[in-house]
Amino acid sequence: MYKVVKHIKVLSLLILLLLTSCADKTAEVKTRAMYYWNTAFRIDAQKERFLAEHKVERLYVRYFDVVENESGEPMPNATIDLPHDSLRLPHEGEGNLRKGKDFKLEIIPTVYVHNDCMRKRHDGLAEKILKRLLQMSETHHMGKVNEIQMDCDWTQSTRQNFFAFLEELHAMTQQKGITLSATIRLHQLSQPVPPVDCGVLMVYNTGDLRKMEVEKPILDLNDVKPYLGQLKKYDLRMAAAFPIYKWDLVFRNGKFVDIQHEEGEIPMLETDTIVTREPTLQDILECKEAVAKACPDCMSEIILFDLNNYNINRYKQADYEKIFN
Repeated sequence: MYKVVKHIKVLSLLILLLLTSCADKTAEVKTRAMYYWNTAFRIDAQKERFLAEHKVERLYVRYFDVVENESGEPMPNATIDLPHDSLRLPHEGEGNLRKGKDFKLEIIPTVYVHNDCMRKRHDGLAEKILKRLLQMSETHHMGKVNEIQMDCDWTQSTRQNFFAFLEELHAMTQQKGITLSATIRLHQLSQPVPPVDCGVLMVYNTGDLRKMEVEKPILDLNDVKPYLGQLKKYDLRMAAAFPIYKWDLVFRNGKFVDIQHEEGEIPMLETDTIVTREPTLQDILECKEAVAKACPDCMSEIILFDLNNYNINRYKQADYEKIFN
């Protein structure tokens, strides 16, 4: 009897160790990535140093937006400038970002589709977008396209049309051996899963920036918590994206006016107030831990939004390592 009990205890211990090991392995961050959300693609020395120091492997580059024209038809807008003579990025074993640097960088073409475009179906839109993305990547030496991503703040009223668009696009990308991913906002977790290969959970813009009393509109654990139960049940392989940017919000007579993106962009009155909102390192780490518990697989790839010289200087190098690790 003693031997049987002893064997049961040993077996239980082995099972516990195995489950713990699997959980740790699942929660391990395997890929470091960033979004690039500017209208001109420039990897200067400062950005290059950041990418190399933190071993960033993937860059989700917004190629263009899709907006409605005056006739209600979709059209490309704010297309990124990809100069022919800019730095050629490595791919297919061609080497590193610059000679002597021990890292490579994969580009994932990304398109932001305005939700208004999905109020009705547009025949041929998926084919036009895919063709344009592939042409831009080939013309500007952005490397082999292994994945493309669609970003859209779709709602329940536009979901059917957007999903139909994704289904059409997915059939085309599958034929070409390209992965199709989509961004998933927290409020979309309660909706059906889009017809894509994988997704990126956008863990930012969680609060209402239009209210001056909201101190953490970019990222607040209290805003994230209500969605964690839905995240646990969400049937899609996902990465997780976290914010490293700040907002300078302009309020006039207590009412929200706009985001001051650059100095002097919005004419200011003497009575106007600028309120700066930015997530602290603690905000990011707390939300990351909460997401990791609800969805360990989401930690397989961590993406930061977004890569520019202001953002990458916002925290210390050691702080970025805490986020990526």
